[in-house]
Amino acid sequence: MPPRPARPLSTLRLLRVARDNSLAACDEELFDELVVERRLFGQRYFVISDPDGIRRVMQDNVDNYPRLTWIRRVFEFAAGSGMLHAEGAPWRRHRRLINPTLDHRAMLPDGPVMIDLAEEMARHLAAIPAGQGIDLHDAFRHLVTLSAGHVFAGADRAIDPMIDRMGQYPGPYGALDLLTTPGWLRFLDCYRKTRIEAARFAPVLDRLIEERRSENYAGRRDLLWRLVNARDRDTGEGLTTAELHDEILTLGATSATSLRPLPWVWYLLATHPEAEEKLHAELDEVIGSRRPGVGDLAKLPYLRQLLDETMRLYPPLPIMMMRRALAEDTVSGRRIPRNAIVAIMPWVVHRHRKLWRDPDRFDPDRFAPAEIASRSRYAYLPFAVGPHVCVGASMAMLQLIVAVAVLARHFRFRLVPGRAIEPTAWTNIRPKGGMWMTLEPRLAVPSRVA
Repeated sequence: MPPRPARPLSTLRLLRVARDNSLAACDEELFDELVVERRLFGQRYFVISDPDGIRRVMQDNVDNYPRLTWIRRVFEFAAGSGMLHAEGAPWRRHRRLINPTLDHRAMLPDGPVMIDLAEEMARHLAAIPAGQGIDLHDAFRHLVTLSAGHVFAGADRAIDPMIDRMGQYPGPYGALDLLTTPGWLRFLDCYRKTRIEAARFAPVLDRLIEERRSENYAGRRDLLWRLVNARDRDTGEGLTTAELHDEILTLGATSATSLRPLPWVWYLLATHPEAEEKLHAELDEVIGSRRPGVGDLAKLPYLRQLLDETMRLYPPLPIMMMRRALAEDTVSGRRIPRNAIVAIMPWVVHRHRKLWRDPDRFDPDRFAPAEIASRSRYAYLPFAVGPHVCVGASMAMLQLIVAVAVLARHFRFRLVPGRAIEPTAWTNIRPKGGMWMTLEPRLAVPSRVA
């Protein structure tokens, strides 16, 4: 992890550090106190790490804490209706429509193709000369694009450029993305860098949508088909074309969620050989030397514990759960005044000394069933929590489990000597300078599970 400042940074220093790496701006007090109040440019900020307080903000009184306007604006596309932009009744309507298209049952039919793609990646990796280093962050970006592209549009690869670009979205912010725009200047929004980026995918989205609306459509019922044909259980209405654009782009922007933890899985396995050995033993027991099937994935509890512990230490979205209080409230016994900013930071919550035993140590056994039952569910937030929990969490977990199960069956990954590993983040977490590793083939034993 990056070094932690011993004391809160000055405003100028905070802005300089956070611009490069928001994780490095988190000082020691945040990991010791469950509620921390700060001021920035005269604005009161509250960093909430107490699970009861998180429940209050993200679940019980969620309507009092809308997302910050400038963060929402970045995800304002064709109609401003996407789930990362909308609030209130429009958000609830879209959530009702979209939840069933991405739940666990809807995702299972995509499992076999995800396995095929992971096996294809394993064949490409096997051809790399012994000792040659590769950047796993970039390598997994290709796998995630192909895998998510299949979920979205089946065999139609025209969707891949959108998946790849939106998976890295928004990237560096432009000035117009951050500045507040008065109502009479809202026409300038079309010039925002983020709007221009998203608008260039409109032609391919129009074609894919119209194909799935056609009575003659004979393709598979992929995610786009499910979105186009989703109907509100209360009104019977579906999404308009502009709303579909918004949601497809929004889902594209979250499609790389599964990319974020993957490099850290192999980093942790490379630096903790006892965990690597335990994972390989489980894979050998359940899968052996044969190709895995979707039915095998539920029989890998240690793999799931490994992923959960990886996302505890390296949450995909480590910082950005920031809300504004519409009305005065009480959170964890503290008065939260109207218009105060409330921040819930998974990077801090997951490493908080009052919530976790030896919190900076890697220990997958934290996620054994008895351990999970003994702590608050609001102490672990890899995909957020409450009504705004990530709608694509089921897809991300399926991609993660498949990738680790397939690749760990074929390889051991070893860190390239001399390259420092440091997590860095603004919105998404990533290894600064990449995650450079070499591969060692491993031979799995025949499965002993029928």
